Amino acid sequence: MNKKLLLLAILNSFALFSQTIFQDNLSNYTTGQTLSGQGTWTNNSSGAGTGACTGAICTNAAVVTPGFSYTNYGTSTKSLQLLADTDGCGSLFTTVTSGDMYVGFMINVSSAVTNPNDFFRVNNGNSFVTGFRVFIKTVTPNTFTIGISKGGAGNTVVYTTNTYAFNQDCLLILKYSQLAGAADDILNLYVNPVIASGIPATPDATTNMGTDQSGTIDRLVFRQNATATPTGRAGLVSVARSWTGLIFPNLSVSQFEKEAFTINAKNAKNGLLTINSNTNLENASLSIYSLDGKLLGSKNLSLIDSENAITINPIQNSGVYVVSIIGHGVNSNQKIYVE
Repeated sequence: MNKKLLLLAILNSFALFSQTIFQDNLSNYTTGQTLSGQGTWTNNSSGAGTGACTGAICTNAAVVTPGFSYTNYGTSTKSLQLLADTDGCGSLFTTVTSGDMYVGFMINVSSAVTNPNDFFRVNNGNSFVTGFRVFIKTVTPNTFTIGISKGGAGNTVVYTTNTYAFNQDCLLILKYSQLAGAADDILNLYVNPVIASGIPATPDATTNMGTDQSGTIDRLVFRQNATATPTGRAGLVSVARSWTGLIFPNLSVSQFEKEAFTINAKNAKNGLLTINSNTNLENASLSIYSLDGKLLGSKNLSLIDSENAITINPIQNSGVYVVSIIGHGVNSNQKIYVE
């Protein structure tokens, strides 16, 4: 009976982790160089991660420091410049064809205009078919509002009632619900939510106006190829099928008291994990799973109260994985991100 309960708990944790679709904190990229060509990002905002730039503007913003940090969401050391009149940068992600999806990212806006173009898009199976958009509009010399719209460019933009200060970090979380009709999808925006409290009861902006352009949502773009987009920085980009799925690795709640283990997967492709432990643990087992629950490898191990170098089967593909450590009084399941 205990084994069945343990298996159920692990499967439940996989169900949570598997809600993560795409994440990038930009921390492993080279500062001072364009985001294009780093990770899965590509220099053509029209191509959104599908190839090299072929448009009129083939330079895009660079990776810079500092990064961002937001309680219970994520931490990074680097970010992306937001610049006007350069080419944007995009990335593909696993297709979402129905139901709810969540997109989170952080911004620090230094300037904007009063009649803006959208600066962020999530697209539907085509570089020119937009599922939803985000706008930044100046209200006063010191403040701005955030607008959202769904579907085509002519659909109504709904702005937040609250205003936000320039040169301050903000977390934006968008919830997009694909429904059965042709004009009934719902887009909600939450600004600076308390992550641990779950989805706020009331969004900061919401819209269901206009014809839908959804069905095979599979790419996102920081659009900068216009003169009326904001300047500043963006980062900590996350796409998921659930609110908790947005949370970045190493900030997930461990099932072991006081986060006894910190797992560094920097060399996972070379067959090495580094586990920092604040306790001694003997005769434990370590297993690594893909997000669909497939066992990729397992081994017996002992940990000392220090840094431990653990050899594993090399993980060939980039992405999010689950490391399970089970021992006497310990049942820890943590996400790792392999780049």
